[in-house]
Amino acid sequence: MKRSKSYVVLGMVLLLSISLFVSSRSAAEREIISFFPRGDGDGLIHFINTRGALLQELPIPDLKLPARSLTWAPDGGSFACQLRQNRNHDIYVVDVNQKTHRRLTVNASRDYWPAWSPNGKWIAFVSERAGDMDIYRMDVNGKNLKQLTKQGECHKPAWSPDSQWIAFTSSSEGRYFTFLMNADGGRSRKLTEDVRVTIPGCTWSPDGKQIAFVSRDAEGGMDIFSVDVNGKNLRQLTWADQDVFITSPVWSPSGKWIAYILTKTLEPLKPILVAEDFDDPVICVVNTAGGGAGKSLEMTKGLTAGDGLDWVPGFLSVSPTAEKQATLWGRLKQSEDASK
Repeated sequence: MKRSKSYVVLGMVLLLSISLFVSSRSAAEREIISFFPRGDGDGLIHFINTRGALLQELPIPDLKLPARSLTWAPDGGSFACQLRQNRNHDIYVVDVNQKTHRRLTVNASRDYWPAWSPNGKWIAFVSERAGDMDIYRMDVNGKNLKQLTKQGECHKPAWSPDSQWIAFTSSSEGRYFTFLMNADGGRSRKLTEDVRVTIPGCTWSPDGKQIAFVSRDAEGGMDIFSVDVNGKNLRQLTWADQDVFITSPVWSPSGKWIAYILTKTLEPLKPILVAEDFDDPVICVVNTAGGGAGKSLEMTKGLTAGDGLDWVPGFLSVSPTAEKQATLWGRLKQSEDASK
């Protein structure tokens, strides 16, 4: 009898191990990117996988305003975004399955670039309400607002995986650098002294050990670099042509990819570039291990990327009983299976 029970327990452990192994492979191989299409004002979100297949177009009927800067809640049931109305920008939260939204910031000044903390407690964002562009933190219901920086010209906060630190870019004498501070706004320090950031915005690796950002390489091209959080081990991840603009790098949950938006310059020799001088933006991914000598893969062939690039939380973090997750992930999973 004892031997039979041992066999049962052993079998259950074996099945659980196999299940976790398969799930972990699926999580790495089936990661999903979300973004707002360019020029869309109907609250439409596109979902693609790392093979570039369009999995789903998710309409949010009540969301009719031009949306930017999408950031997912850790459970994948909601996202925050920046909406423009009457020339003002505010932060909203959208419930994906209920298809409803609520406004979190109500201020005459503009609020930008929300970032949802991985622990689900806070949303960090940039606001001009104190006169300069500084970083603020609030609860996910919009309460308990706290100003974290007072240095001005701050852009695009990015949370560490443990929600203890925030990385952001800020300018100094016209040059952007990456800074780190803790979640309460203290212990701020410059991450890189000798490498300036070309485009505001940075992203953490899932293990919290590295930060990636966009800068110029030795030949003058715009590329993605990574650096350890202690400022050491600078590494170039992409080698793009000199006629491209790279923005919005976002590290995938598995750590395997960094997705970003790439826009080609149609007339690179012009001294002043305007919107008409750029080709339609597309989403690309690059393998962070350096495979293919920094070769990037274009994901959005036939689709025009706009804004709000973010990875959808992986299904390993989805509870089987989470009703909000089931609807979205069920549709995405069916779409991906059909795209094989």
